Amino acid sequence: MSAAKRPVNIHERYHAHVYFDEETLQLARSICKQASDKFAVKQGRVHERAVGPHPKWSCQLSFDREKFDDLIPWLDQNRESLSIFVHGLSGDDLRDHTDYAYWLGESVPLKLSIFS
Repeated sequence: MSAAKRPVNIHERYHAHVYFDEETLQLARSICKQASDKFAVKQGRVHERAVGPHPKWSCQLSFDREKFDDLIPWLDQNRESLSIFVHGLSGDDLRDHTDYAYWLGESVPLKLSIFS
């Protein structure tokens, strides 16, 4: 695994994908629910399978730049052992998942071939 690139607030909108597995499912559900309630961010479905470019089970949080500076440190402090993939939304899916890809915790190789 490569060194994780820390999130920076340079986009208008973002997604954060909380990665988990069977053993950490309840922790991920709790983190996503708390983030949704505390920061009024939109929580997506909790996927108990790999979806799209994400190689692990995940739950998506959608938010804008105004929430970024409060949400990201909170996620980092509360993620425990979970990895969280954060990316900007530029309209270019491949760049969003490469050039604008940031990590809290260990980075995980994404399935980028879906963008070709």
